[in-house]
Amino acid sequence: MISRSCRFDWDSPFFAAAITPPIVVTVAEAPASERKKAADVADVIIAGERDVDLAAALGALAERGFAQVLAEGGPTLNGQLAAAGLLDEVCLTLSPLLVGGDAKRILSGPGLPGGQQWRLSSLCEQDGFLFLRYRCR
Repeated sequence: MISRSCRFDWDSPFFAAAITPPIVVTVAEAPASERKKAADVADVIIAGERDVDLAAALGALAERGFAQVLAEGGPTLNGQLAAAGLLDEVCLTLSPLLVGGDAKRILSGPGLPGGQQWRLSSLCEQDGFLFLRYRCR
């Protein structure tokens, strides 16, 4: 889990019933009391002072043996990963249900200079849903 504030529900089963301690990525400026709570139930990575340094976080994960990381973040985290050049694959699901609303794009943040070229590496369909996997060229 990634958070600048390091504020989580420490009593949730994710932490309290974990067989293996989860990993929490946070920053040095996160409240000391929250970092202490995290250290009691998780493996804590400090990656950055005020903002999470995603490259440093991925480096720390690699040092722990996690060479591949699946990021299931929202548009802001996805945008930060893309802006830092840390995405090599994107998985998209298209639903046959059309809805409206004010949802963000899959990436939120500053525009990416020049855009990145991606190639479709797999496509699956089930019950009208399309599951697409793109890899960076």
